[in-house]
Amino acid sequence: MTFGGALVASRLVKRVGIRRQLVIAPLVTAAAVFWLSHLTAHSSYLGSLLVPLLLVGASIGVTFVPMTMAATMGVPPAESGLASGLLSTSRQVGGALGLAVLATIATAATRDADGLGASHLAALTQGYTRGFLFIAAISALGAVTAAFLSTSMPSQDGRGAAPDESELVEVTL
Repeated sequence: MTFGGALVASRLVKRVGIRRQLVIAPLVTAAAVFWLSHLTAHSSYLGSLLVPLLLVGASIGVTFVPMTMAATMGVPPAESGLASGLLSTSRQVGGALGLAVLATIATAATRDADGLGASHLAALTQGYTRGFLFIAAISALGAVTAAFLSTSMPSQDGRGAAPDESELVEVTL
């Protein structure tokens, strides 16, 4: 689903714009992960996991292209490799750091539920759902942040000039 979302993303940017896409896609991610935060130890895969996981996968894929465009917009051609490398490094480090934070949150919530006498399965589910709530909050924060994104590109004289989104280059993976 992530790959499919990324394939659609470049065409979608032309229709809705970078900023709107970077607001809408993380909000879809937040809603889907919030849905996942309502899992119980006895939830079914089909009813509780399949649809939100498909939504998360697609919305994350739809986010990649406009995020790359926003991160490299206005960067001089001589520095585009540096900007791209910095973006890739940030994604890798951010993913590792995010996973460490989520594992810590989930472990602490699992330990707390275990201490209160919950079954191990219920305690483990409690840990995961707490982590999902954190992801939903971070995704919503990303959408709010993207709403303030400047989509103007600096011109040769250093002043901002709004890009014509019909002239945006289609990014393919």
